[in-house]
Amino acid sequence: MKNIIETLEDSGDLSVFLELVRIAGMEKMLRDQGPFTVFVPTNEAFSRVPKERMDEYRQDPDKLLLIVSYHVVPGQLTSEDLRSIGAVRSSLGTDLVFRSSDRGITVNSVPLVETDAFCTNGICHAIASALVPPTIEVVTP
Repeated sequence: MKNIIETLEDSGDLSVFLELVRIAGMEKMLRDQGPFTVFVPTNEAFSRVPKERMDEYRQDPDKLLLIVSYHVVPGQLTSEDLRSIGAVRSSLGTDLVFRSSDRGITVNSVPLVETDAFCTNGICHAIASALVPPTIEVVTP
């Protein structure tokens, strides 16, 4: 079994999030500490974010730290756990809200597309869109 960083490295579809983790300075934490539950947007999810916005985030490690922290939850929560809890506090200190139906599980209304990638220091769930923390002001031109 691999740690969270190794799991992201081995998945071709999660490389953008891994890049952002590294820019944000969270690689060591997600490699050596834990357990954590990480909600990982797929590369396809990031492809829908305007290039200018992604470039802006890549140039701002402090903002990226906030964004990436919003995708990380202390502890290990399986998909079964997520079905039975309403909300959980992210590493950013703000809540993520979960809903479960016959169509699957959502986090802040974003569908989980792949669940329960177990790691030595936690678990990863792939999600269909990036989560926007409430503390990040989204400015559209």
